[in-house]
Amino acid sequence: MTKLYYSIREICELLNEEQHTLRYWEKEFEELKPKKNRGGNRIYSSKDLLIIKLIKKLLREEKLSLKGAKEQISRILHSNDERSLLAKLENNLSEKEEIQVVNSNNNQKISIDELQEIQQLLKNILHYLKKN
Repeated sequence: MTKLYYSIREICELLNEEQHTLRYWEKEFEELKPKKNRGGNRIYSSKDLLIIKLIKKLLREEKLSLKGAKEQISRILHSNDERSLLAKLENNLSEKEEIQVVNSNNNQKISIDELQEIQQLLKNILHYLKKN
């Protein structure tokens, strides 16, 4: 089940990447902006996780250059495609993943704006995946 926030360690374990790689991607991709908690530790949202998965796909699987991946990410995340969220969820998320609105650890809720932003991101990723 998908959590509301992830630590950098959790993201690294999920995606089999090193922490220094994620920190580098944060510097290179303006769309990736994790927040920091009171202790100064990075906390990644569901949106950040989707962006990281897309970055990894572009760089590792499609073997794009950093410049090419930046262009693709920008195009994907800023397009206004009107695909349905349901189709995107069926095609893009694995069978094991679900969106969880309430974090079981601290009972924080996602705002409507955050949900809409995640919905648009998912729409854009699905559109990109269907094109390629």
